[in-house]
Amino acid sequence: MRRTNPVFLQLPRMKTLLEHLLPFLFAAPVAVIAIGVQPSHAHMKGMYATKAEAEVRAAQLKCEGVFKMGNEWMPCANERALHDALKRE
Repeated sequence: MRRTNPVFLQLPRMKTLLEHLLPFLFAAPVAVIAIGVQPSHAHMKGMYATKAEAEVRAAQLKCEGVFKMGNEWMPCANERALHDALKRE
């Protein structure tokens, strides 16, 4: 019958594992910052208080229509069209 080591004897192995994983734990948030604007922030940039403002932006993006999202307006007929227009910009 094989005996497992008590937890306190496994600590050196756990420390080594943590040392290998630690850089990855800090890399993810740094990568998001390095990439730039987060998706939720980018989405907020396309929202306007009035329908008229969204229509002006739709004309700039060369897409048709506007749509309401909550209490704000977004350019283009829908989100898919907006994302496509933003890619072309």
